[in-house]
Amino acid sequence: MNGVPARLAGALRKPRNRLLVGTLVGAGLLELVISKISLERVGQALTHLSWGLFAVGALVGCGYVTMRAWRYRTLLGRGSIGAVLGVTAASWGAGQLLPGPGSDATFVVLSRTNLRSSLSRGTGSALISRLLDVASLALILLVSADLAGVRLPTSVRLASIGLATVLCFSMAAVFVKPSRRWLLSRVGRIRHCQPFAVRAEAALDELTGWRVVVALIAATLGARLMAAVEYLCLFWALGADLSLWQVWLALAVRTLLFALPIQGVGGLGTSQVWWAGGLALAGLPISGVLALGLEVQILDLMVALPAGAAGWLALKMRRFLTDAVSPVTPTPRELCSTLVPGQSVASQQVGVAPAAVPLTIGDLLGAVEGRQPA
Repeated sequence: MNGVPARLAGALRKPRNRLLVGTLVGAGLLELVISKISLERVGQALTHLSWGLFAVGALVGCGYVTMRAWRYRTLLGRGSIGAVLGVTAASWGAGQLLPGPGSDATFVVLSRTNLRSSLSRGTGSALISRLLDVASLALILLVSADLAGVRLPTSVRLASIGLATVLCFSMAAVFVKPSRRWLLSRVGRIRHCQPFAVRAEAALDELTGWRVVVALIAATLGARLMAAVEYLCLFWALGADLSLWQVWLALAVRTLLFALPIQGVGGLGTSQVWWAGGLALAGLPISGVLALGLEVQILDLMVALPAGAAGWLALKMRRFLTDAVSPVTPTPRELCSTLVPGQSVASQQVGVAPAAVPLTIGDLLGAVEGRQPA
C-alpha cells in the first residue's frame, strides 16, 4: 500500500498527467458548482455588469502587468521595457489558461527566445518572483484579515506566519553574500549540481545591491496592490459590496491555492472553489460565494486573455520587424564572387584601400565554410 501513493506522486510529476488530472478534477468541480448555483443569476449579473468599472479594472490590470514586468526586467538585467512587457503579458495570459506553473514555464521559454536570456537566468528569475509572491501573499493574508475584522482560524494564522517567516529568511539567505556563498557551497557538493551553483553565484551576485533589492520589493508590493484594486473593481462591477481588505484577503487565499499541483484548464472548476473559500473566509455568506466566484472568474478571463493575446502579438510583430530590418548575410559563393584580389573581406567592409590589406587564405576558407570574417 505504501507504494501506491509514491507511484501516484511520480505520475503527477509529468506535465501531461497533471494537465489530464487537473482537467478531470476541474470538470467535476465545475459540474458541482453549477449544480449548486443558479445560472440565471450568473447571467443576470453579467448582463447588468458595470462596464465602466470593468474598464477601470482592466486598466489597473495593465498596471499589474507593468509592475511584474519591472520586476522581471530587474531580475533579468536585459531586454527593452516593451519586450519584457510583451513577455510578461503573454505569460500572464498563459497562466490563466494553465494556472500554477503555466505562467512560469511560459515566461522561461519566451524570455529565452525573445530576450536572449539564458535558461538558468530565466528559471531563476521566475523562481525568485514566485518566492516573493508567496511571501507577500502570506503577509497580506495576515494583515488584511485583521483590517477586515476577520478572525482567522488558528491553523491558518500559524501556517501563514510560518510560511512568511521561512520564505523571508530564505530570500535573505539568497541576497546576503556570506549566507548565499555558504548555501551554494553546500549545493555545489551535490553530484551534478556544481555547475549550477557556479552559475547561480554569478547571477545572484548581480542582485545583491540595495537598489536591486528595493526595486524588487517595490515592484512586488506594487503588483499586489494593483491586483487588489483590479479585483475590487471587478467585484464592484458585478454589484458585490466588498471592501478592499476583504478582496485582498480572498485574493490572497485564491492565489496561494494556485500553488497546488491540480488546477483546471482556464481555472474553471478549481478557481471557483478557491474563490469560494477565500470569500467565505472574508465573511461573505456561503450561499452566494460559489456564484460570485464563477462570475469574477469569467471577468478575470475577459481581462487576462486579451492582454495575453496582445503580448503574444506584440512579440510576433517585434520579431517580424527585427527580421525585416536585419542585414542579409551573403552566401559563401556570393562572398567569394565579390572579393577583389589583394583586398580582404574586412577591408571591403570598412573601406580600406585595396592595396592596404592583402586577401588572405583565412578569408577564403571562412567564406567557403560560411564563417564571419574576423
